[in-house]
Amino acid sequence: MSPRRRRTFAFRLDVDSLICLEQGVPNLLRLGDRHGVRFTFFVNMGRSFSWRHTTVNVLRRRRNHGRGADSADAPAPYKLSARRKLGWGGTLRTALFNPRLGRRFRSTMDLLHREGHELGLHGGSDHPAWQYSLDRLGDDGLERLFRPAFRSFRDRYGRPRGFASPGFRYNAGVLDLLDAEGFEYGSDMAGEIPFRPDRSDGASRHSHFQVPVNVIGERRTPVIEQGLARGQSDEHIVRDALDRIRARPFALMYGHPYVEGVHLRPLAAILSEVAGDYDVVTVEEYLRRWKERTV
Repeated sequence: MSPRRRRTFAFRLDVDSLICLEQGVPNLLRLGDRHGVRFTFFVNMGRSFSWRHTTVNVLRRRRNHGRGADSADAPAPYKLSARRKLGWGGTLRTALFNPRLGRRFRSTMDLLHREGHELGLHGGSDHPAWQYSLDRLGDDGLERLFRPAFRSFRDRYGRPRGFASPGFRYNAGVLDLLDAEGFEYGSDMAGEIPFRPDRSDGASRHSHFQVPVNVIGERRTPVIEQGLARGQSDEHIVRDALDRIRARPFALMYGHPYVEGVHLRPLAAILSEVAGDYDVVTVEEYLRRWKERTV
């Protein structure tokens, strides 16, 4: 089969914790080398924990649950708890020390960059503030979150081409920022194929593309994490993921190094299975190929 006719698969990873960088990323580096592929890592340059924003979110969820507002929750678990993802030690160290990840793990991020994996920016300087309180920040608050992380990334690795918001949380201000700073793409909005999103005025489109994650579980949970949370076997998880991938000529899946980089077998099996009919590429390359075929 001609390379031009092969299908395209990308796997992106949101890097937002100590365990991601201490355990998950080194394992994924070895996995990528073993399979001859490169991943896209959206890296959090700031802090991964906030007592204030996390506490407010927990209280809000409990209050809504008490009012019956969570009736749309999945009947079975759909994601792993923080303890299962970070472990007791990782949870405690995160809450107590809460380092700026871009500074504390600079050498690990440098290694990803040198090895040819794509690095994109993941939110700003405070992951929970972005994920839980974005719409209450206003333009000035968004700028204060975004600017230090953007400068830190740009000064080390060059201007980022890709962006992903914590928890897929975006608004019009985020989309405008991506245009203003020359991002080629974001990966926050739902959909099947890349597209340029409409501006809030409805009269024009943004200059950047959105590249949707289209291989995804309930409530935008990674497929592998959802399967692990439900106690499914590796074989079941891999079969579910492959069914979703093979339904699409352009498939984009996502996860986190503290899950897929620690529980390696499902992702390793997926990469082995898709190698016959998919090219495994970075998200940047995925978008380039899609534009060549359709734009």
